[in-house]
Amino acid sequence: MSVGKINKATDIVTQLRTNSECLAPSIMLAAADEIERLRKERDEARREVCQFRSTSYPHDMKEVYEIADSRGWDCFEENTDA
Repeated sequence: MSVGKINKATDIVTQLRTNSECLAPSIMLAAADEIERLRKERDEARREVCQFRSTSYPHDMKEVYEIADSRGWDCFEENTDA
């Protein structure tokens, strides 16, 4: 599984929305909506993990950033595409 920024050209959500007229538009658009909802939920959970870690261990913020970076997370930015 890839971490980091999403390539909009090859992203499954983009593909589902672009090709939704080909097969079953309502199912494809619903799938795209669900993927986007799950990504937002995942990103919020990542931010919560980083927030917890940073408040639990404020003296070790370097480690918080290192953990996030090693996982491809941007824990302190609201709008992530990872």
